[in-house]
Amino acid sequence: MLPQLFVNGLIAGTIYALVALGFGLIYATTRFFHFAHGAVYTAGAYLAYSGWLLGLNLPGAVLLAVIDTPILGAVLEIGVYRPLRRKAASSLILLLASLGLFIVIQNLISLTFGDDTKTIRSGAVMVGLPIWRGEGVRLLLF
Repeated sequence: MLPQLFVNGLIAGTIYALVALGFGLIYATTRFFHFAHGAVYTAGAYLAYSGWLLGLNLPGAVLLAVIDTPILGAVLEIGVYRPLRRKAASSLILLLASLGLFIVIQNLISLTFGDDTKTIRSGAVMVGLPIWRGEGVRLLLF
């Protein structure tokens, strides 16, 4: 179980580091905090989920997300941020625009997919082995 916990922690830490690097790179180049970056990252996960629902295998669904997520980012840059920069908008205006985009993207995802947790399963779900049964508590070993 310890190796599985280590791998899960490594995967989660890598994902957090990737998002943090994206925020840092965007801030270093544009000098404003791009709130919508998290929503675009989430949209990429839902694009992979959509590909899987459409019958693609896992690598195909991930490839779909890897191709389409930067396209979404480019559409936001060209359609929203670039026109604001041409009009010499302040950093506060860009910050508010990114907050608005975050809210729009988040709500579009919620309207399209619902608010419950989604998973892409590549195999059968197995029942864990009970290791302790207390009053109202049951721990499982997976």
